[in-house]
Amino acid sequence: KNGTKWTQQEDELIVLLRGEGMKWEDISKRIPGRSAISCRLRYQNYLEKRAHWDEEKKNKLARLYVRFKEAMWQKVASEMGVPWRSAEAMHWTLGPDEIAQRANQPVFQLNAAAT
Repeated sequence: KNGTKWTQQEDELIVLLRGEGMKWEDISKRIPGRSAISCRLRYQNYLEKRAHWDEEKKNKLARLYVRFKEAMWQKVASEMGVPWRSAEAMHWTLGPDEIAQRANQPVFQLNAAAT
């Protein structure tokens, strides 16, 4: 089924089985022609319910970031041999698209339901 459009039945089955805690490899065995990786990506990119970000959650994220940013950035900074504030500043300068490009990773985007 490589390149074949996903059916509503396949989507519903993935959501149901993942909700039961089933592993991706086992889920793929229940959906002929779909690999574990394709099932996982379908779920993560299109089916997974994402948190609604109201103002309270956004404020909490900001407060938690300020509280934990030094500890978060210390690991990156120590690997690079730079001060943590320098690593954090470069992260913001590059932005998510350039970071993804330089890391050879797809650019992360939330689906419309996440906003």
